[in-house]
Amino acid sequence: MQNLITGFILIGITIFFYAFFLFKNDNKKLKRSFKKGIKQFIKNSIRLFAVFVIIGLLQSFLSKESVANFLLKFQGFKGIIFGELTGAVMMGPVASGYPIGKYLLENGASISLISAFLLSWVLIGIVSISIEFKEFGVKFAISRNILTLVFIILISILMGILI
Repeated sequence: MQNLITGFILIGITIFFYAFFLFKNDNKKLKRSFKKGIKQFIKNSIRLFAVFVIIGLLQSFLSKESVANFLLKFQGFKGIIFGELTGAVMMGPVASGYPIGKYLLENGASISLISAFLLSWVLIGIVSISIEFKEFGVKFAISRNILTLVFIILISILMGILI
């Protein structure tokens, strides 16, 4: 808790000095930028909160065993595709995907399926795509996700060959 408070204090001091030196001659610009920053912060906070709620619900209702048992039904290229799609829908921090990957490995899943699942778990977020649309634009978000899907398939096949 102490580190969190210290971090917030340091961020506040940094923002204060940055704003002071950047806008020391123009107070109207400073006030306008703070208002705009606060509006953006509130809008993005609401979106991020919704994304985290959805991710939390998915991860609490779907245990690692149920997800893994679903994925264990598929092998070969079909396993890569289903692993990729499941990881994209589940989405989350890397560390929370490792137990599912370990369970899959212990129960005989292929390295290709596990790598497809873990890569899409981290790199593709179906749940958060609306934020990506807003921040980066629809064209960029769609092209990034399609290219990521393709490269995840290629990397998973390569991992299956090499390991």
